[in-house]
Amino acid sequence: MTLNFDQFKDKASKSIDIDLSSYKMKRVKRRINSLMDRHDIKDYDECLELLKTDRKFKKAFLSHFTINTSEFFRNPKNFNYLQKEVFPELINRKKKIKIWSAACSNGSEPYTLAIMLNELKVNPRNFEIQATDIDNEILREAKKGVYNENSIKKVDTKIINKYFSKKEDKYILDPKIKRMVKFKQHNLLKDSYGNGWDLILCRNVFIYFTKEIKDEITHKLSNALDRDGYLFLGNTEYLLNPSKYGLDKEFASFYKRNN
Repeated sequence: MTLNFDQFKDKASKSIDIDLSSYKMKRVKRRINSLMDRHDIKDYDECLELLKTDRKFKKAFLSHFTINTSEFFRNPKNFNYLQKEVFPELINRKKKIKIWSAACSNGSEPYTLAIMLNELKVNPRNFEIQATDIDNEILREAKKGVYNENSIKKVDTKIINKYFSKKEDKYILDPKIKRMVKFKQHNLLKDSYGNGWDLILCRNVFIYFTKEIKDEITHKLSNALDRDGYLFLGNTEYLLNPSKYGLDKEFASFYKRNN
């Protein structure tokens, strides 16, 4: 008997260790079907068998399913607020600033933070940047610190010249900045969030989850913040009732823990 989509979804979730039910189903089905078309896979039975037996296909499935698009200084207005308001306040208040870039993709977001703190002349011993993602493959790419022109299109020329060297059509990040970021694999749906974070970036992630999962993750992110810590979301993501999570809206996509 041929598997239907719901049966495939449940079995595939176990195979890839990601609960696909947590994501918006229309998006999940669309992306899976497009991948099957690309690989000329006739039905869900064949797709599931390939997930179980073909490591290369499983890697392609995970890569296609997770969205790995990011760039340096994405949404410049928000990063300007971070540099002019949030970081100075944290620098004055904390001996060591703890920062978590969740779902960091290719590393351009946490490296942006490291560049900003370096520009503010903060000693690396006085901050920690942890960057996590569910996709091990993209983490390996992030650690290399090599980017194409599209990744740095919003970066000031002075910053590019100061922190990147160019080799053919690639931009190679200064090793000093790379050393400021620690990468590790993390599943937002299953793994511990830790605590005492002064700034958590979880940007352009909520748009893929169901309302229930978004609510659960927001509670966990808020609880992981230190008192007066900041949560920085994506430009199109907002909390209708931030006080429900013990947060106050500060500016655009920034929320501050109030308890």
